[in-house]
Amino acid sequence: MQSGQVSVWVPIVVGVIGLVGVIAGQLVNAWREDRRWHRELEREDVRWERENKRESAKLDRDTKVLIFGQLLQALNRAHSLLDRLRDLSGKEPNKNAASEYLRNITDIREKAAEVQLICSAGMHGFFSQGISDMWLLPAMMYGVDVNDPRTGEPAGSLTPKEAMERIGRFRSDFLRLARDELVIDGDSAILRSSEVGRVTR
Repeated sequence: MQSGQVSVWVPIVVGVIGLVGVIAGQLVNAWREDRRWHRELEREDVRWERENKRESAKLDRDTKVLIFGQLLQALNRAHSLLDRLRDLSGKEPNKNAASEYLRNITDIREKAAEVQLICSAGMHGFFSQGISDMWLLPAMMYGVDVNDPRTGEPAGSLTPKEAMERIGRFRSDFLRLARDELVIDGDSAILRSSEVGRVTR
């Protein structure tokens, strides 16, 4: 071989090394791109899940507000019907007013069933006990002997004032539970937002 001439193998080896370097670079870039794409996909999934939960929570809250509003209207109506029955107290019981009250209680029971499906155990227990009491109020006001369906024992009797206080307590307890369920008062909202902050961190 003459001086100054390069062996034939040197350019071939350099070319092979260059080709291997280009291929290795492409593989490394593809691997990096694949990793980046998977990270972005995971971020998008997390973002999508968070948005989905937010929408679901809004829908749940809107549903609860609608059902609670309808139930509150029925409770207000039951209160006014019982008030009308109280005004008739001492007179012959007005069958129309009593049957209208019982129809309204049936409406309340239907709404309470919806509430029990979407709400907490506390709300469920509240309605399980309270609806039976409300159902018996007119009979108890007029001194009719009825048995409490939960215990099987005589329900007793109430003065009209006691009956109105009982339905008023039921309504105010329902409002308190509904506000807690919807996180309306400030203390519950602060507490729940701090719980949410801990979960998302």
